[in-house]
Amino acid sequence: MRTTTPTKRPDRRRGAALALGLALLIASPAQAAVTDAFTADFDVHRGSIALGTTTFRLEAGERAGCYVYSGRADPNALVRMFIGRVTDESRFCIEDGAIRPQHFRHHIDGDAEDSYTLDFDWSAREVTYENEAGRRKTMALGDRALDPLSIQIAARRWLAEADDPAALGEARFALIDEDERKTYTLRVFEGGTIETEAGIYDTLRVERVDSSRHLRFWLAENADWIPVRVEHQKGDGGVFRMSMTRLHR
Repeated sequence: MRTTTPTKRPDRRRGAALALGLALLIASPAQAAVTDAFTADFDVHRGSIALGTTTFRLEAGERAGCYVYSGRADPNALVRMFIGRVTDESRFCIEDGAIRPQHFRHHIDGDAEDSYTLDFDWSAREVTYENEAGRRKTMALGDRALDPLSIQIAARRWLAEADDPAALGEARFALIDEDERKTYTLRVFEGGTIETEAGIYDTLRVERVDSSRHLRFWLAENADWIPVRVEHQKGDGGVFRMSMTRLHR
């Protein structure tokens, strides 16, 4: 895996899966770039308090046109007193031009109630939720739906396919979040130039606009729309911020 350098210019839990987040043989060049493998490391803060680190990784799956996108949050020593390591993994494929999740797993060390899997059966249009405590629920899937990680890939793809990404406005994405089906409305805003430890990036900000639980991604135009900053706010719990520290591609 090579390390890429961006173009330089002079000038509590449910949220963890979200903040932690394209058939190659027939894909356009923009689509292929979105699904290129990468590993990105982030520092995580709540206000001025350091919470730990997060790593996102995208890699090819076992079949052509299929991928594995994972996230791992490692809390620092203080935070580990309250919550264990959080790991997420989405296995998805691109079929008929759409992202189709196959399996999603969210795991929190020591927390069986909030650790769960989603298994997608597209032929039956059903998705099955099961947590590690044994609770199980099957839901209608509909024609399209994402999981809490593959929605990040869908947002990147949305921008990559546009002739003028900054003018996209908003779009609605169906999401299976734990044992519920939801709809997220995402809107594109100017993100400005973001300076991180990993480099300087020209960005657009993709933000959820249909909920008071703010979710914002700054996606880098000069890094195939990989997120370089993420913010998530849930109620009065403060704002959780992730900032990229390293990018390998």
